[in-house]
This record gives sequence, C-alpha cells and structure tokens, in this order.
Amino acid sequence: MEKVLAAPLDRKQNRGFILGSLSLGHGFSHLYDQGFPVLMPAIASALGLSNFQVASLLGIRQAGFGVVNLGGGVFVDMVQNQWGLILTGCMIWAAVSYMAVGASPNYPLLAVSMIFISIPGALWHLPATAALSRRFPDRRGFAISIHGFGSNIGNVLGPLMAGALLTALIYKWVLFVYAAPALVLALFVWWSLKDVGREGGAGGAVERRELGARLLDALVMARNPVVLGLVLAATLRGLALNSMFHWAPFYLEDELGMGPLGAGVHYALLTGMGIASAPVLGLLSDRFGRKVVLAPGLLCAMALTLVVVSTGDSVLLPVVLAGVGLFSFALHQLMQAAVLNVVGRVTEATAIGLIFGLNGVIGGASPFLETVIINHFGGYSSIFYYAGIMTAVAAAVVMIIPFAPHPDESGPETARV
Repeated sequence: MEKVLAAPLDRKQNRGFILGSLSLGHGFSHLYDQGFPVLMPAIASALGLSNFQVASLLGIRQAGFGVVNLGGGVFVDMVQNQWGLILTGCMIWAAVSYMAVGASPNYPLLAVSMIFISIPGALWHLPATAALSRRFPDRRGFAISIHGFGSNIGNVLGPLMAGALLTALIYKWVLFVYAAPALVLALFVWWSLKDVGREGGAGGAVERRELGARLLDALVMARNPVVLGLVLAATLRGLALNSMFHWAPFYLEDELGMGPLGAGVHYALLTGMGIASAPVLGLLSDRFGRKVVLAPGLLCAMALTLVVVSTGDSVLLPVVLAGVGLFSFALHQLMQAAVLNVVGRVTEATAIGLIFGLNGVIGGASPFLETVIINHFGGYSSIFYYAGIMTAVAAAVVMIIPFAPHPDESGPETARV
C-alpha cells in the first residue's frame, strides 16, 4: 500500500519535471510583471498622473516586493512542506490583484492596489529558487538560468501582448483579460507542484527548527562578506534594471513618438533576450565559474546601456536594446546562483529573500531619484546613463568579491570565505 501511495509523489519529484513546471509558472508571472510597465503610460494618461505620482506607484510596488522578500525568506524556509500551496497562491493572487488595479478609478485606490500587485511575484521566487538549488547542486547555475529562461519568455510575450491589446482595448480591460490565464495556470501549478518541498517527508527535521534558529542562520549568512558583496552587486544592478524597466516605455512613447505596440516590441527586446543568453551563461558559469561570466557580462551591459540614447530611433535602436536585453535578467540569475553556492541548505529562500528584499526596499525610493534625474538632467533618456553608471559600479563590486575557487562551485560545503 505504501508503494502505491508513494508512486505519484515520486513522479512529481523528478527534478526535470519540477524544473519545467517551475519555469512555466515563472514565465506566466513575468508575462504580467513585464507587460505592466507598457500599460503605465496609458494609465498615467487616463488618470492624469504626474511623473511624481507615477514614481510613487512604482516605489510602492518595489517597496512591497522588497518587504515581502525580506520577511518571506525565513518564513518560506520554515514551511517547506507548503511550498506547493504558496506557488499556487501566487497565481491566484496575481489574477485578483491585476483585476483590482484595472478596477481602480483614481490615484488613491490605484496606490492601494499596487501594494497587492507586488506580492505574488515576490513570493514565487523564494520557494522556486530554493527548490531548484536543492535539486541541482551540481548544475545550479544552469537550473536557475532555465528557470530564468521561462521568465524571459514572459518578458518577451508580456510587453508584446500588452502593446497589442492596448491597440484595441483600454488598459482596464487589458488587466481584466490578464486574470483568466492566471486562474487556469493556478490549477496546473497545484497539480504539478503541490509536492514540492516534501522530499524526505513533510515535517522532518528541517521543518521543526524554530524561528530563533532560523533568524540566527540568517544573521550568520548576512555577515558573510561574499554574501554581502553579492547582495550589494545585485542591488546596484537591480537599481539599474528597474530604472530602465520603469521609464523605457515613457522614453519610447513620449520622446521617440512610438505607439503602444511599437513600444511593446522594443521593450520586449530590452527585457526578454535572456531567452537566448540565460541558458548559455548559466552553463558557462557552472563550467568556468560565476565571476568569469559575471564581470565581463556586467561590463558589456554597461557599455550597451550607455549608447542606447545615441542611436535615437534609428535601425540601431532595436539592435542595441536587444544587446542590453541579453544581460538584463541573465546576470541577476547568476548572482543568485553565486549566493546559493555559499549559503547552507536550510537557508536558500532566506538568501534569495535577502537579495530581492534589499533590492526592493532600496528600489522603493529609487523611482523618486529617477524622477529628479528625468526632470533636471535631460528627460527620460537620462535614465539610461544612470543605469549604465549603476551597472559599472556593480561590475566593480563583482570584480573584488572573493568568489569560491573554481572548478568546484557545486555547493555550499566547498564555497568557503
């Protein structure tokens, strides 16, 4: 009888199956996350929002994302046997929150809705990345990059879908349309991933550790200079990425005169070219080391970002944006893999929460700085120079971090400070 009952669980615990299911869910999550910025100019125009009000909405979303990650990492590590339920809840919450944004008739209600819209994307990464880290200690960079490959499919389709829908519908109806696929996918996530985190038996030693022990683990991890350096680099790079993602649609529409569909196409190049680069960079980092890939990757991203504005609306613009997009999310995923090489097995979600949490909390104030830059240093185009500078500083930090020695970066037991 025990063997009969265990069979479905064993099939669902196959690591290739879990990687594919998590990547699919991640793709749908980013389908919404990266489609939303394309909707922001339409929302701002319909509600008569100023740049400061747009910045406040972006800041609320970023800060909410950060708070959920900082507090959620320890919690997710504690409830390992509920990871499947958390992942399913992310999809349901996404559907409800986007409908709430679409139904908001004014700025105050829209601001409240933005709090809720930040939660599902924040929570998804924590159990998903922790589960992959445990199942792929030998190919961690590749696994996290494939998970990112799924997100990059969403990064491409999201802006394209949002731009296309805006040519026929007002933004409110676009957001209502978003809800249906998320609810359908919630059923798939529950079916395929409900047993994630239950390997070794739910309620084992990992789950019984008390909150105090978890917080102590997090404190020890936060004192690790390699972890601190990587979190700093990830935060700087996150500020660069967020600034481009926040304002590139405004630059494309307001300064270059594109319509929603054209802006969506160009924005998709900026966010989604990791489809081509993420698996390759992940494999290279597993083989040659994280730093060998991260440092030159960040320098290339910096150089390409700094020349975006000089291309104007010429045929070179999509080429340069595609070049920037090759490194947009792919490098951030390698930073996650580098951190997971260092931390212990029971603190994976806490580590990822620290990366995304600080990125979000600090990023919550960043849109206001970006507004100052836009208003006083050359308009929306100035954001690309700001992003290039932040990426350059991130590259400098990566180059001085004492990474784990190559070739053995397979797990925390070999990644000593």
